Amino acid sequence: MLKNISIIVIPVFIYLILSNFIVDQKDIILISTIATTIIFWATNLVPSFLSSLLFLFSCTIFSLSSKEIIFSGFSSSAFWLVFAGMLIASAIKNVNLTNRVSKYFANIKNISYLNLIVSIAIFSTIFSFIMPSSVGRVVLMVPISIAVANSFGFKENDKGYIGILLAFILTTSMSGFTILPANVPNMILSGLASQIYNYEILYSHYLVSNFIILGFLKNIIIVGLIYYFFNDKAKISNKNRTKVKLDKNEIIVLITIFIMILFWATDFIHKISPSIIAICGIIFLGLPFIGIIKTEDLNSLKFSSLLFVATVIGLGSVVANSDFIRTLLSNAIDFYEPSEYEIINYLKVSLFMSLTGIFTTQPTIPAIFTPLAQHISDVTGFNLNQIFMIQVAAYSNIFFSYQAPPLIVGLALAKIKQKNVLKILITTAIITTLFLYPLEYFWIKLLNI
Repeated sequence: MLKNISIIVIPVFIYLILSNFIVDQKDIILISTIATTIIFWATNLVPSFLSSLLFLFSCTIFSLSSKEIIFSGFSSSAFWLVFAGMLIASAIKNVNLTNRVSKYFANIKNISYLNLIVSIAIFSTIFSFIMPSSVGRVVLMVPISIAVANSFGFKENDKGYIGILLAFILTTSMSGFTILPANVPNMILSGLASQIYNYEILYSHYLVSNFIILGFLKNIIIVGLIYYFFNDKAKISNKNRTKVKLDKNEIIVLITIFIMILFWATDFIHKISPSIIAICGIIFLGLPFIGIIKTEDLNSLKFSSLLFVATVIGLGSVVANSDFIRTLLSNAIDFYEPSEYEIINYLKVSLFMSLTGIFTTQPTIPAIFTPLAQHISDVTGFNLNQIFMIQVAAYSNIFFSYQAPPLIVGLALAKIKQKNVLKILITTAIITTLFLYPLEYFWIKLLNI
């Protein structure tokens, strides 16, 4: 009953509150729609597919943005990577390839749940340097993580099962924020900095500035939290070290994935979209004379997850293209009063940008704040490069999974409930704000950038 009432009460309440502060009715409806959708996503008061449909319907019926922007999520690379990723996972499962990869982890000596999580974090972080797309990495990681969990005797919904999957998804996602070509927000920041300010952000400079604190240390925190919340006892009884030759279908899938990774890793040369590469891969695996991806695999796809991904991206596009929201943030910046302590200024600016991501999603943070970087620099006293690096600290700090497409993709593919990841994300975000932000400030000062 409460959920049914909330669908009407929450948007009406937000609308009435905002009508006292905002003049233009369309702007009131826009902010009300965004806020309502985010509340529904964060609290799961209504199913995610329903809140997604309500957002798309409201934006369309009230003409809150152009249809191209509202439905841009369906044409985005991330959406089609999720679609392709689900089918790639089916192909890997169909040829039983995941069991081979899982044996690497199963054969670790003196294995314990902590050792396993640490090994996964190291593997995921190294993979972040090899494959540039966070969404693509997660797509390949999930079927592997499921096989690893199963190889240790964990069943779906076991604490150990959930912890293993979250270790794969979270550590590779968080690492990606600190490696320049490994995530979409990084590339948005780099592209806009070059386009607007003629400022080239170097790979090495970006890595040294961000990886130690916001990547390496944050992954240690995540490993500790996963161990604390999901520690479980492995039920594996023996390790099958018998080597079995790869069959024809396994070889086909391995070669296909290798070629896809090769093209993903060299996209700076050929400029082919990661989603196009993924679609080509599943088309090949679905050809009648290959037959690894079958009709039933397509029929079993979870469309509600695809709809959720498309809507999150569409919401970010609507926000990024809203003149009202840009003006609102610019005016908020003008209210900023610098402290005599520079570290306090750093914390205030980074936290402001970070909290903005709750309402705008992470990829939108550099899309909104990079054009405002010079204005923020003038108001706060930080130089332009410092403002760019503050943005990294902001968009790498995630409170809710819907903020980051790679997490949405991973949780959708892994079928993990939001409540399981929420306690990890919020705890990590609080620790990041209180401890990692000050460390990052002093680290950047030490590097003298």
